[in-house]
Amino acid sequence: MAVRKDIAKNKQWEDKSHLLAAVVRDSNDAIIVQDFEGNIRVWNTGAERIYGYSKAEAFKINIYQLVPEDGRAEMLDLAKRLRKEEKILSFETQRITKDGRILDIWLTITTLTDDAGRPIAITTTERDITERKRLEREMQEIPMREREQIGREMHDSLGQILTGIAIKSKSMELKLDSKSLEESADAAEICKLANELIAQTRRLARALQPVDLKVGGLASALRTLASNAERLLKVSCEVKCRNEPPIQDTVTATHLYHIAQEAINNAAKHGKAKKVRIELASDEKKTVLKVKNDGRSFPKAMTKQAGFGLKIMDYRARSIGASLDVRKGPNGGAIVTCLFPHKSSNSGIWSSA
Repeated sequence: MAVRKDIAKNKQWEDKSHLLAAVVRDSNDAIIVQDFEGNIRVWNTGAERIYGYSKAEAFKINIYQLVPEDGRAEMLDLAKRLRKEEKILSFETQRITKDGRILDIWLTITTLTDDAGRPIAITTTERDITERKRLEREMQEIPMREREQIGREMHDSLGQILTGIAIKSKSMELKLDSKSLEESADAAEICKLANELIAQTRRLARALQPVDLKVGGLASALRTLASNAERLLKVSCEVKCRNEPPIQDTVTATHLYHIAQEAINNAAKHGKAKKVRIELASDEKKTVLKVKNDGRSFPKAMTKQAGFGLKIMDYRARSIGASLDVRKGPNGGAIVTCLFPHKSSNSGIWSSA
């Protein structure tokens, strides 16, 4: 009787194992098992569909061939942490397909252990969220493009009308003054108010559209930002641009601008910096924005306000497919680095770990 129960129990476990294998095999997500050297041991149909490598091809490559260049150090660090049996929360990252496309991926990562509980392999579940991210970016761009349109209308249409009022008022003032009429003072006041309104309209238009790619682009906008920072925040702010960024998208340029703006505000308000340096450099693969300051080093426990500013910068970077790094400077202070890879770049594939 006991033998029959054991046989039935074993049969149930075999059925469950076959069911689990079928789930792994047929999952829409990529389910991959790799050893700690990056050699692929399990590669399901979801991985074939997402990355374009057949199972036979996948077993001949290293997992790091799927990782963009700027993410390799992160993955090596994760492998070390997993060896130490640290738990890693699911996170968003990027991967490269066989044909060189870069995908946005939601990654869940765990370890497999032997009978003694020692880590022997890494298991990942990888979901392609590229289309979802694209839709999110489009939804984020709508209000920004609307603000750009409003700013343009204020600068061009409203500004033109107000300029006309100022000119007419000035002309009226001169005519009335030539006849020694008291109303000339009223005309002069109207002209003064119109000019003040023109200046205010231009300031609002620039706030709504801080980066104009047709006039100076991002580099020009950063120089204006630095000038305003010196005037309003009382810090010395230097801008150094090496090669104009080949960015043709106003939304991307505006996000980079606001990252620099937030970094300067944090440096002045929380870091008590006296000097800030903005560096903008581009090559055929990427654009790098750096904001350095000589203020206080970041405390271990950031204030909620400062932490919120960092979260905003990180959100802006992620929304344009960029990465953000904030660290202590070699001589104190902080360095905020935003790396924006150009979409045409397919670099970053390794032949091995």
